[in-house]
Amino acid sequence: MRRCSIVLALTLALSLLGVGSAAAQDRTRTKEVVIGLGAEPRTMLGVTIVDWTTNNMLEHIYDRLLFTAESIKATFDYMLDPATKSHYATAAYWKPVKEVQIVNDSTVRLVTDKPYPSLLDHAALTDFLALPAKALRELGPQKLAEHPIGTGPFKFVEWRRDERLVLERNPDYWQGPADVSRVTFRFIPEFSARMAALLSGEIDIMKDVPPHAVEAVERSGRAKVRATVSSRINYLALVTLKPGPMQDVRVRRALNHAVNVDELIAQVLKGRATKMCGPLAPANVDFAPVECYKHDPPRALALFKEAGIDPAKLQLTLDTPSGRYPLDKDVSLAMAAQLQKLGITTNVVVNEWGTHLDKIKNRNTGDMFFLGWGPALHGQGTIEPLFKAEATYSSYGNNKVLDEKIARAVTLVDTKARAAAYADLQRAIHDEAPWVFLWQQHDLYGVAQSVEWTPRADEKVWMYEARIVAR
Repeated sequence: MRRCSIVLALTLALSLLGVGSAAAQDRTRTKEVVIGLGAEPRTMLGVTIVDWTTNNMLEHIYDRLLFTAESIKATFDYMLDPATKSHYATAAYWKPVKEVQIVNDSTVRLVTDKPYPSLLDHAALTDFLALPAKALRELGPQKLAEHPIGTGPFKFVEWRRDERLVLERNPDYWQGPADVSRVTFRFIPEFSARMAALLSGEIDIMKDVPPHAVEAVERSGRAKVRATVSSRINYLALVTLKPGPMQDVRVRRALNHAVNVDELIAQVLKGRATKMCGPLAPANVDFAPVECYKHDPPRALALFKEAGIDPAKLQLTLDTPSGRYPLDKDVSLAMAAQLQKLGITTNVVVNEWGTHLDKIKNRNTGDMFFLGWGPALHGQGTIEPLFKAEATYSSYGNNKVLDEKIARAVTLVDTKARAAAYADLQRAIHDEAPWVFLWQQHDLYGVAQSVEWTPRADEKVWMYEARIVAR
């Protein structure tokens, strides 16, 4: 986003100030909160799609492994049925679970086909959101997708595609009712439009304030910036799952030397990111340090020469979302400009979020794509779904050596053996250079003065923890 976009946002905000102020005051009185996000959910049905945007909202409606045993079993059975085509039925999530046995009304036994030390990690994240057994049986998944039913802190009210999702407080929530009475998620893809909505009082929380807009938010008198270091990682995938120049490891390593990650962090993100040198960041419990690829254009040119490729004749396509991650489109355009310095022509294709995910899933992207992954808190939850060819969002795979290393690491219960296995994996992945390794994301939120809420490292915009106060 250019500086002129910030000026435009401020101008729009000032023009709407009276209307927005009145609406914001009304929301404070009724304890409602409006959240501006860059993308909308892809479904209202739990255990279906691996997508933070979707599950961040669904988790307000559904609980995890906190429901009747009958519902837990029914949800597992539905999810693992091949006909469901759930993203969560893969080896990276719940495929090792071979049977769910009901012990009593509040206890289930999960039987796996191998040791599965990450089972509790998956259960603790949004990889399992319990569907009600009776509704699943009597209404069916299609009806539940239209009107979800769960035991979470909020109830579904309406979903207007491309516009908003509205939830209301569940007064019978088992942990007690939320302070917030109503939550509206508004879908505003452009950063400048989200800024205008925040500063005018149309929304109360904005995700991904651009770093160069922090001062404008702080000086607005309406909102403050609240920051956290996220567990999410951002990377440039180098697609090897179809024919093309990325099949050659020398080309992939050359691109790692060609992209100046330090410059991107300093100039585009204004320092609001932590550089990564391998596939995991320090927030991940299985992280082990690896040596960084240095920005070295002569080395990059030498590697291209070894691969028999003239960079001046190389034409690449880079797919990127816009508004989903901090300055994602700007970062992608900046990387294209860096590659141009070596003579490489890079066509940046900007996608709507759902289209971007579908292109990755269907293997229809260009040679490269920009993506984030999170919460990236344990090794199996990152490495298996991103470096196995059959995984939904993978760009790399079919490496027999890596596949064997992954298969072994995900079964290790002994902590020392597990740490050693994941350290070995990170070195091997670094050497294969399947990505241009970028950074651990820092999250900036604009939060209205009337909202008490603290950002989380798992990137969950969790309104059960929010309070509305008059200022």
